[in-house]
Amino acid sequence: MAYQQFDQVPNHYAGPTIQRVKDYRLKNGKRSLCPTLLQIGQLQVLIPRHFGFCFGVERAIHMAFSAVKENPDRNAYLVSEIIHNPLVNNDLKKQGVRFIYDSEGDRQVSEEELSSDDIALIPAFGTTMQIEDSLRQSGIDIESEEYRTNYDTTCPFVSKVWKRGEELGRQGYTIIIHGKYNHEETQATHSHTEEHTKTLVVLDAAEAEKVAAYITGEMTLADFECVFAGKSSEGFDPQKDLERVAVVNQTTMLAEETQEVAAILRRAMRQRYGAENLDYHCADTNDTLCYATHQNQNATRSLLSSDADLALVVGGYNSSNTSHLVELCLQSMPSFLIANSDEILSDQRIRHFDVHAKEIVESEDWLPRPLPVRLIITSGASCPDILMNQVLEKVAGLYGYSAQEIDDASLQLFEESP
Repeated sequence: MAYQQFDQVPNHYAGPTIQRVKDYRLKNGKRSLCPTLLQIGQLQVLIPRHFGFCFGVERAIHMAFSAVKENPDRNAYLVSEIIHNPLVNNDLKKQGVRFIYDSEGDRQVSEEELSSDDIALIPAFGTTMQIEDSLRQSGIDIESEEYRTNYDTTCPFVSKVWKRGEELGRQGYTIIIHGKYNHEETQATHSHTEEHTKTLVVLDAAEAEKVAAYITGEMTLADFECVFAGKSSEGFDPQKDLERVAVVNQTTMLAEETQEVAAILRRAMRQRYGAENLDYHCADTNDTLCYATHQNQNATRSLLSSDADLALVVGGYNSSNTSHLVELCLQSMPSFLIANSDEILSDQRIRHFDVHAKEIVESEDWLPRPLPVRLIITSGASCPDILMNQVLEKVAGLYGYSAQEIDDASLQLFEESP
């Protein structure tokens, strides 16, 4: 069953049909990347091998709810959202947890309001050195064993990126962070890494090409500084700080794009310094990619040749890994990112987040008809199974299927078109 390892993850985050799919996969095709087919009458629902809560998210939620449960007489705070999912964050607020910073990064709880008697949880993304210093000023002992074990929920894979960045920095490499500059995790990685070396944040392959153009002499210093203004560590000097580079990533980015960013920079280094000096000028950092993010993306990618009519991706609208799953699905079919089943307004209208325009929009005539229909339903790494389960139930209901018919649906591996 779910959540055996992390017993403080609330039971209401599980969903019965989704749990049935998970149990089925433990017994059948556990190692296979092919999706599971849920057959509800003439409605086929494909669910990828990997979806929903990853290890780091489950661990963070478990730690947060455990901290509240085990310390009923202490004030509990979160530096910011524990993960990018409104249901989980609102549940913690209902437990009395206050957020020191809101989702816009504005401070809501002053240093003076915190004391050494309080609990201050660091979210799964980690946090910046500046915020850590602020917690110390408030009397929070963030270096203690108790704190690191119980209240610092930073994902171990994020911490791994920081450690690798420190190692590479001490070897003389400048760290190139593939990430969204204003994302909490990228801000945290940037802050921790610049303690040991110079850093630069690049958003995507297009920005990596601009860095490469500077390295090879095809872009002027003035143009480079204009493109990357405010995206590097203090005192960053591209004339000397781009002689040796190493790429790490915000763990929720597309792994293949991180590899592309690294490949672009390696080509530039080869062009400038020659193949014999390549490893000296551009380090191999494949070992920093998050396996859970990579698994989810590969599992989603395996669905793209399924001839599905539609994909629904469930998750928070500010969730980076979730938006990337939508981008993958959009390569092959109409796809919608929805926060929960409430966004399904009717069989004619759906409210969803446009990952390219970065805004909530409504679309009409979204539901494929007539039956038979094949749909994909999946979710991001910060999405509770219950939300995905409710979406599945609502969509099946729009086709006229009852709760009992969903319960009676057959399961099989979708290894080839049935």
